[in-house]
Amino acid sequence: MKKLILTSLAVFLAAAPAYAAGTMRIVSITPSTTEIACALGLEGNLAGVTTLCDYPPSVTKKEKVGTFSDPNIEKIVMLKPDIVLATGLEQAQAVEKMKRLGLKVISVEPKDFEGLFRSIEEIGRACGKEKEASGLVGDMRRSLDSIRKNTDRIDASLRPKVYFEIWSDPIMAAGKGSFISEMISLAGGINIADDTGRPFSQFSAELVVERDPDVIILGYMAGGVSAAQSVGGRLGWGGIKAVKAGRVYDDIDIDTLFRPGPRLIDGVRALNDRFYK
Repeated sequence: MKKLILTSLAVFLAAAPAYAAGTMRIVSITPSTTEIACALGLEGNLAGVTTLCDYPPSVTKKEKVGTFSDPNIEKIVMLKPDIVLATGLEQAQAVEKMKRLGLKVISVEPKDFEGLFRSIEEIGRACGKEKEASGLVGDMRRSLDSIRKNTDRIDASLRPKVYFEIWSDPIMAAGKGSFISEMISLAGGINIADDTGRPFSQFSAELVVERDPDVIILGYMAGGVSAAQSVGGRLGWGGIKAVKAGRVYDDIDIDTLFRPGPRLIDGVRALNDRFYK
């Protein structure tokens, strides 16, 4: 039955009229591509977004097409998009289904800033916003260069050692190959978990104590207690430099740290502010 419905939708899509330039309809099924589209001036072209797309706040009023991990393909097709913006990972199966139905899907999965810049340019080309994409990438590069210009002057021995905790149970750290690790470096810090060899992995509590970070960043809200109290009560953690100095932070907007879009620049600035308070 499901196959029959999708086949019928494919026929419907093929018969749908083409849209004139300037009236492109876009469905974005990831919060990051929604942010990129809006930064390129395409908010008015968004015909549908997911329940997790919440920035800028005005996009929450857009038609919903399911969740990030379970987009409603039938509804997407009914919206007759010219382009669907997506990512890989959990969405790979949905992307393949939409392509088989004849939808044009732009799937981006940046793993670092250079990859993000390429993704923005790819979306810009596909949506007729090449100039805007070039301008956005240029602005982001200049912002990073400005931060890097200041941090490059700091000797490695004076840079803070940083522990970025993704989750507490089990303890998960941001390691080498993650956006977070690159952001820590750009912000002038040294990631104590950079030798894990994986972007995100379980990390030993004893190793955190041994490596004695100067700054601890939590990628989640501590809840109920201060960030320092939330980790300071762990066995042996009370003596960590970051805990003793009260330099444990959970106040950075997590979307500026985890969502690969234009606001990652804000995340780098926020990290830099906390590293050099």
